Amino acid sequence: MSSSGTIRTGAWALSVGVVLADSSIVTLALPEVLREYDTSVFGVSWVLTAYNVFLAALIIPAAGLARRRPERVWGGGLLLFAAASLACALSGSIATLIAARCAQAIGGAAVLAGAIELLARARGSHRAAAGIWAAAGTAGLVLGPAVGGVLTEAFSWQSIFILQVPLAALALAARRPERPAESGPQGQPDRRPEVALGLLSAGLTAALFLLVVLLTEGWGLSPLAAALVVSVMPVAAVAASRIPIGDLGLGSPAVAGAIAIAGGLAALGLIPGASADLTIAPQLLIGAGLALAIPALTVAALGARDPEGLRAAETLAARHGGIVVGILLLTPLLSVQISSQHDAGRDASSALLLDAPLSVQTKIETAAGVAGAIDDADGTLPDLRPAFAEVGASEDEQGALAALEAGIDDQLERAATHAFSWPFLGAALLAALALIPIRLLREGER
Repeated sequence: MSSSGTIRTGAWALSVGVVLADSSIVTLALPEVLREYDTSVFGVSWVLTAYNVFLAALIIPAAGLARRRPERVWGGGLLLFAAASLACALSGSIATLIAARCAQAIGGAAVLAGAIELLARARGSHRAAAGIWAAAGTAGLVLGPAVGGVLTEAFSWQSIFILQVPLAALALAARRPERPAESGPQGQPDRRPEVALGLLSAGLTAALFLLVVLLTEGWGLSPLAAALVVSVMPVAAVAASRIPIGDLGLGSPAVAGAIAIAGGLAALGLIPGASADLTIAPQLLIGAGLALAIPALTVAALGARDPEGLRAAETLAARHGGIVVGILLLTPLLSVQISSQHDAGRDASSALLLDAPLSVQTKIETAAGVAGAIDDADGTLPDLRPAFAEVGASEDEQGALAALEAGIDDQLERAATHAFSWPFLGAALLAALALIPIRLLREGER
């Protein structure tokens, strides 16, 4: 391949990685967005949901357009994506941010459709190009949270979107490939790989979104610290991607990957305490499972009958549709659990407060502040630091007050951990259900 061809291929792959990274890159910024716009966990989840809904809905129509003029669809999509990214950075409310995210997804769908078609024409077929765009997309998806966390900590959540604006310059690299459009094998399409991908993606939502909320809002980690914690997944994914699976067929790595993802999510749901160290082993499983299952199922989808040459777009639509399903199912469950755990946390805090060696007046002030912080949380996890800072305790009581704050924080961290248990276990069930279409897929190989 010539140097200009390598540059173009790199530009197309980079654009795929960035657009798919936007499915998860804002997750570590969401707590900051939540506080800045004074919304709820369910409300801020629409910053992710809206993007994935539009991307899933529009990728197939965009692929139809890209079959005719891929370079124009790709270049125009990049310009819209960059403009919408700037609008995200400049948004003044949660509503305008969500609207800008929708526009981002419209441009992103065009970018993905154009880039995949351009890569397919350069390589001769969609299946031959699948390794490039699938690897770029997987890297973007798993690296997104960590990159977003670093940018949020170093600068602000707006910097995530500002950094994407120069992507419009990539449009200069677009040229019409010499090879014509290619259609896949004729016949009735097989939807089993897409169903499995959708279910796995629904489960992975917990690892890419809910885990971040637990680390930052539940356990009080900074975005940078949380970014370091969730970087375990991409490291595991890279390591697992080097496992030789060429002689195992498509079904075996898909089965192993789905089991690993489901097992890792279940382990997150059974964490016994509030410690980031306890998430490492589950993340290793999830990352390894992602690297095994997603490429195998993508290859299975692209190798099936595809008379219109749209299976690549359908595969991405299934993945992002699964993310939407995961968010819509798991986020309300989390909100319900948080509300119930608020009550448990309030009861535990009351017991600690009654036993604390403090004066009656100090106890009354502290109780009012703690209760107010829990009530004001409104679907989020409470921050007690301001409440304790306003308590007018004497010097003799400062030590006891600090011990009380630490004790209540510990109880609330425990309550937060319990609040996430059922959503993680629900995500594990979604991932485990992917084994059904994967089993049917394996039977078809025999």
